[in-house]
Amino acid sequence: MKTIYLFAISMLLFFGCSNDQNQDLSEADVQKNERHIAQVMDKISAGGYNYLQVSENKNEYWIAVPTMEIEVGETVYFSKFMVMEEFNSPTIDRTFDEILFVEDARKSPTPDEMKKIHTGSTSSDKQPISVEPLADGKTVQQIYSDKSSLAGKDVKVKGQVVKFNKQIMKRNWIHIQDGTGTENEFDLVITSDTDVDVGDIIIAEGTLAVDKDFGAGYFFPVIIENARINVE
Repeated sequence: MKTIYLFAISMLLFFGCSNDQNQDLSEADVQKNERHIAQVMDKISAGGYNYLQVSENKNEYWIAVPTMEIEVGETVYFSKFMVMEEFNSPTIDRTFDEILFVEDARKSPTPDEMKKIHTGSTSSDKQPISVEPLADGKTVQQIYSDKSSLAGKDVKVKGQVVKFNKQIMKRNWIHIQDGTGTENEFDLVITSDTDVDVGDIIIAEGTLAVDKDFGAGYFFPVIIENARINVE
C-alpha cells in the first residue's frame, strides 16, 4: 500500500495537481487493488507518461501510466491504481472527468489472470443451446470424441458464442456451444482475429490442436486455432 501511495504522490506532483481542485490524497484514495484487462483505444504520450484510453467490457475510460511500449489495439493488464476525478493535466492541457493512475501496467497476463480469462470455459453450466449441425462439419461433441484423428487437421463447426475475449496474447478467444457434448466437454475454444459478439451464431473453420499448453498453467484438450469466422 505504501508503494501505491508514494506512486500516487509522485504522479500528482508531476502532473501539477493542486489542493484547490479538491483532489485530496488520503489512504483510502490509493488502496484500489482490482484486476483489470483492457484494450487500448487511444494513446497520448507526454513527459515520461502515457495516457491511455481503454475499453473493458464495452466500457471506455482513461488511465495514466509511466511510459511503456504499448500501442493502440494491444491489451493492458493492471490491478494497482487510484481514481482521480476532474483531473487537469497542464502537460497536455486537458481535463479528465475521471482517470485511473496505474502503478503496475503491463502487457502480459499473470498466471492468475490467465486462469481468470479461461477457467470454467464460459459458465459453470452447459447452456440451453441447440444449433443445427453443418452437413460438411463437426459438432462440438464429435470434435472432442474424434480429437486424436482430427489433430492437426482443418475442422469446421457451427455454434453460438457464449464468451468473447479480445486480443489476449495477440489473438481473440471465442467460446462456443452447440448443445452437444458431455457434462465436461460441451464448450469449444477458438482463436481468431475476427471480432464477434456473445449470442452470435458463427461458423468457424481452422486447425484443431490437441493438448495445447499456452503456459501459465493453462491447458486445452482441444482448441481450434487461427479460425476463419462467418457470422450468420
